[in-house]
Amino acid sequence: MQVEKIISKAYRNEEARDSLFSNIILQHPKNLFLLGDLASKGSKEKAWAPLDTFLYSLNKIQTSVYAIPGNHEYMGKSAGMRMFTKRFPEQWLYGYFVDVDSIAIVLLNSNFKHLVVMDSLDADPGIKAIIVCTHHAPYSNSKIVGSSKPVSEMIVPEFEKSKKSKLLISGHSHNLEYFSDSIGKHFLVIGGGGGIAQPLIPMDKRIYHDLLGQDLKPIYFYLVIEKNGNCLKLIAKGFKKDFNFFELEIGTLKLN
Repeated sequence: MQVEKIISKAYRNEEARDSLFSNIILQHPKNLFLLGDLASKGSKEKAWAPLDTFLYSLNKIQTSVYAIPGNHEYMGKSAGMRMFTKRFPEQWLYGYFVDVDSIAIVLLNSNFKHLVVMDSLDADPGIKAIIVCTHHAPYSNSKIVGSSKPVSEMIVPEFEKSKKSKLLISGHSHNLEYFSDSIGKHFLVIGGGGGIAQPLIPMDKRIYHDLLGQDLKPIYFYLVIEKNGNCLKLIAKGFKKDFNFFELEIGTLKLN
C-alpha cells in the first residue's frame, strides 16, 4: 500500500512475492497455511489477482490450502470479508483446526470480531502436538506494528495452559522473529511473504529476546514444518537482498 511506502522503503516486493509463490509450487506441499494479509486491500478484487493465480496453481498440484484473515482483509469492511469468503469457507472466519498427521493446526482469527478459543485437544490420544496460528503477533520487536495485547492476553494463556501446544505462529510484523518463554513454549513471527520490510526496535531497547541473529535472516521467506519421527523441524526458505534462495534451519521441537 502507498502508506507503507511512506513509512518504509520498498524493495522488489512484488517480485519477492511472485518468487516465493513459484518456489512453493516447486516444493509440491501437501498442505499450505496462509495467515492473513492475502491482499493489499481486501475490498478490491484486483488486489486478489496474484493470490488467485497462486491458488489456481496449487489446486493443479492438489495442495490443500487453509487460511485466516489478517487486518488487510478487513479493509473495506463487509466487502473485504466477501472477497475472503469467495475464496475460502465463511466458517474459517471464526476459527478452526486441521489435523495433519497427528498435529493439530489451530487457526484463530485474531481480529477478534469473532473468536473461537482453542478446543481442548490435550485429551485426544490421536493428537501428539498442537500448533496455534494467528495473524497478529503476541510478541514482536517491530517498530511499526509491535505486539498484540489482545492476542497475548486472550490466546497465549490458553496456548501456555495446553500440555500439547508447542508453537504459536503469527504474521503481521514483516519480519522473521523467534522467541521462547520460561516454560518452553515457542513463538515464531513469519511475516516475510513480500510486504515492505518493517524496522525493528534497536537491540538495546528490545523487550523480547530474538533467538535468531539478524544477519542470518532472510527478508522474504516462507516457513516449512517437517515432521521427522518424534520431532518437528522448522525451516525458513527464502532470500536476502541478493535474491538467491537459501534455507535457514530455525530449530527442532520435540513432540513429547
